[in-house]
Amino acid sequence: MLQLFAAARDDGVGLSARATFATTSVSRDTAVPDRSLSQAALEVTNDWSRAHLGVAIRRLDHARPRQFEGTGAWSPFPGLTLAGDARHAEYSRGRSGKRAHLAAGLILPAGLSLHGDLAWAHDLRAPLDSTDGGQRTVDASGALRWDRDWISLELGGATRDPFAPIGFPVAITAIDSSGPLRLSPTQRTRYFTAHGGLRLLPGLQLSGWYFDPLVRSGNDFEPPYHTRISLTFYSKFWRVYRSGIFGLRGELAMESWSRGTAGLDTAGALRILPGVTIGDVNVEVRIAGVTIFWIQRNVTLQRASYVPGFDYPRRFQFYGVRWLFTN
Repeated sequence: MLQLFAAARDDGVGLSARATFATTSVSRDTAVPDRSLSQAALEVTNDWSRAHLGVAIRRLDHARPRQFEGTGAWSPFPGLTLAGDARHAEYSRGRSGKRAHLAAGLILPAGLSLHGDLAWAHDLRAPLDSTDGGQRTVDASGALRWDRDWISLELGGATRDPFAPIGFPVAITAIDSSGPLRLSPTQRTRYFTAHGGLRLLPGLQLSGWYFDPLVRSGNDFEPPYHTRISLTFYSKFWRVYRSGIFGLRGELAMESWSRGTAGLDTAGALRILPGVTIGDVNVEVRIAGVTIFWIQRNVTLQRASYVPGFDYPRRFQFYGVRWLFTN
């Protein structure tokens, strides 16, 4: 990868430009044939104290030869932020796609805030699939949030247009005795979401989220009543190490979802995704920029799966050391 960057100022304000060229090769891979791929991009932005404008031109691959993007943001007064982005993509076989997204956020008195998003698209989902002619969707979401020193709570909703999924790559063969997995069309769906955090004691916090698609017949892999709750302890040992470079974090979490659907079998019947509750444990020790972590999934030994035919591992352990440093 080769990148060239130029800016009129070094404080992030003003005109700037970035040019990027990248190339990669794949060989001796049993999943895909040998090939080489090159990509290029040119981005130009201009930033003010309360506004941003940017344009970009990208060349990705033979399926997406050209892509044009534009971004903008404006804060007319403190507490209000407006932003948007748009994209026009040209694809192989004379096809094209367009996307546009608008977002807004408003800070209110008493720790309240509002934010919302509106996304419009008439685009392809799989440019390499020559039969993909594109689908038109309009999605919207919004939420009300309340923040205090000891509590935060957010309640939101969303709506999504129906669409027909492309499915899975042909390399994914049958996952169980009922044959290959196929996705059923997604209905027009309204969602309810909730996020929250409660500081019980200094260093001890209870947090979680809740997600409900409000479609009782179900969309694939979107079971109703999906939630996750975690209890987290974090201490920097203030009374022992005044420098504050040591930290200990421990988390107990439970994730639960109700019965849902997981695609269609060869006969067109729905596959059932059973409901389950899974527990996780996470322990981290931080020393300056070094974090020693140990994560254990499914400590409750549940015999469950996200996809029929693939069991979720029991007491799956993931551990290591992560080091962040500045040269």
